[in-house]
Amino acid sequence: MAQPNPKALVTCASCAIGMLYADRFARRGYNVALLAGRAERPTALARMLRAETAVEIEVLPGDLSKGRCLDRIEARIFAEGFDVVVNNLALPPGRALTEERSMDLDRLLGTNVRAYARISAAAVRSMASRRKGAIINVTSAVGLAPEISGGVDGAARAFAMALTRTMQDEVSASGVYVQLVLTAATRTDVWPFPDPGPEIFPGMMTANDLVDAALVGFDRREPVTMPSLARSRHWMDYENARTTLLAELVNSEPAHRYRRANGTNTSKREEGSYFP
Repeated sequence: MAQPNPKALVTCASCAIGMLYADRFARRGYNVALLAGRAERPTALARMLRAETAVEIEVLPGDLSKGRCLDRIEARIFAEGFDVVVNNLALPPGRALTEERSMDLDRLLGTNVRAYARISAAAVRSMASRRKGAIINVTSAVGLAPEISGGVDGAARAFAMALTRTMQDEVSASGVYVQLVLTAATRTDVWPFPDPGPEIFPGMMTANDLVDAALVGFDRREPVTMPSLARSRHWMDYENARTTLLAELVNSEPAHRYRRANGTNTSKREEGSYFP
């Protein structure tokens, strides 16, 4: 008896990154479910993939900022037992916090934080129970410096990064692989549709190159893949500095610069200190 095709779920499949992941996994022999808020592009892609591959393609329209839709997708994750889940959820950045309306803020957080976390958690629970599977969490490298993005966008990306690192730690011994893909400036509305808009600034990576590079990292089972980072040692330097900082935080006494004598702070500012 022939083995059934492995199955992949791709979220945010109406954007180029999501569609490209769906295309690549379909061509690797996966049956693919495309989850998208807008069904037009995924439906066109599904027709193309059905004609060019021998796999099953399903389009799942739905707004994940709504609880009922999210409940259905979670149930589907457990029922299907997907072998790969590509979590590419992200609404575009909103306005500055001083201008953002509560309704828009709730919708952005509902998708970029709540839905992102619930789909990630459902995938982890499903795969850990089977002791196999792979999760690809895609988010923006803006999470490394959330202050450079407006409103809650950078904070939501930082949340996705932190969540994925936690997932990696929790399932490290369970046979489940979790990849964090950090994107930089990317042209996300190019493929497979013509007439893309002009680049915002020179040097933006195409979505094709981004996904293909990320899949090289996936095949190598990298924990963190940054397709645009030319020198991987910079990430290692960042991780080493983070580890050193965390070790320095374990201290039974306040740092010298915060000690007072007779109500007066007698310590001098440390040379080169970040703190005032």
